[in-house]
Amino acid sequence: MKITELTVENHKRITVARVTPKGNMIVIGGENGEGKSSLIESIEALIRGKRGVCADPVHHGADKAVIIGKFDNGLVVSKEIFPDGKIKLVVKGASGSTPQTLLDSFYNAFTFDPDKFFTMEPQKRLEMLRKLTGVDFTEIDAKRKSIYDERADAGRDVTGRRGQLDSMPEHVGVPDAEVAMGDLVGEMNAAIETNKKKYEADRSVKLSADAVALHKADIKEAEDAIAEWQDRLDIAKSRLAGAEMDARRVASRASKIDPVDTAPIQAKIDNLEAVNRKVRENIAKDALERQFREKKELYESLTVELSTIDQRKKAMLAKAKFPIKGLAFGDSDVMYNGVVFDQASQAEKLRVVIAMNIALRPELRIVCVRTASLLDAKNMQILADLADEFDTQIWAERVGQGKECSVIIEDGHVQGVTQPKKKE
Repeated sequence: MKITELTVENHKRITVARVTPKGNMIVIGGENGEGKSSLIESIEALIRGKRGVCADPVHHGADKAVIIGKFDNGLVVSKEIFPDGKIKLVVKGASGSTPQTLLDSFYNAFTFDPDKFFTMEPQKRLEMLRKLTGVDFTEIDAKRKSIYDERADAGRDVTGRRGQLDSMPEHVGVPDAEVAMGDLVGEMNAAIETNKKKYEADRSVKLSADAVALHKADIKEAEDAIAEWQDRLDIAKSRLAGAEMDARRVASRASKIDPVDTAPIQAKIDNLEAVNRKVRENIAKDALERQFREKKELYESLTVELSTIDQRKKAMLAKAKFPIKGLAFGDSDVMYNGVVFDQASQAEKLRVVIAMNIALRPELRIVCVRTASLLDAKNMQILADLADEFDTQIWAERVGQGKECSVIIEDGHVQGVTQPKKKE
């Protein structure tokens, strides 16, 4: 739906203006303060409800503002705006809907002010494109970021623990647990006590042997003097029998005790701290290896979750219908042909804006560009080409009276058109 005739009376700076656009590109020219913006804004005021009417909309000295728009589908919209804010709306050629409901169905802020799309925050541009395509990654992206951050933490832990593991020694041939000094001291005391008993037993053996030798000497001496020493001989033999019995008993007891070599125990005591240090290092390494495996498993599982989310987003994007080829979602802004919107050329930005305008309201082929003064001749031509390519009526406001201007506004009316006399 395009405008075939626009008539404006006493709207803001406009006293009277009638425009019958030819072609899709309508450039409204004129110097600053002459009423260009008032004419462009009258289109918005015509179609929108009270939201489209600015403060102080009626030209000073007039009793009302009148805006009439004729459209190529036969629709005629007439709106009278009074200084007190009252509005009278008449819509002809419409059926099956109330007049303002019909007009509201055509309008959104972006449609009538594409310049806002250039200056709005990147995230809001993304949100607009999500609504347009029906693809909303807000919840998915939040979950993905949470998983990504968790995976990053796990990855740092894996890397750190791997480095620690690689720098830690591993000892072979040491116990699984630290050896207590008290255990070895007890073992040493037991060995010393056993050796003491062995020493005493060996000393008793020697003493017994000495006693036997002594008694044998006594017997020899007694035998030499047997006659005189018969009584002594009997006593000596009795003592000998007792001594031999004691000797056998002591020798038997001594034979049952094996000496213990204390050198290995002493070596263990001397090497105890070194061994225990190695045990502690092995235990620490085992613990770190467990942590490493746990973090590695967590990292791998989170990677799978991220891949699943990415595949889901990819599937959603595959089903999404973008208003123009090359338009896509970026991480922080809309993308076009692989370039962030803010970094795209002016021509690319214009193409995106017009395509989105049509996608948002395909039945209303009207775009208003209020910043056309910022465009050079090349980009103005691009804008005109896009108007024809998308079959969309573009109303562009431009300072000056260049040959590209379709209509020149001068002191509130169309240049070259006789201004009606004001009522006394």
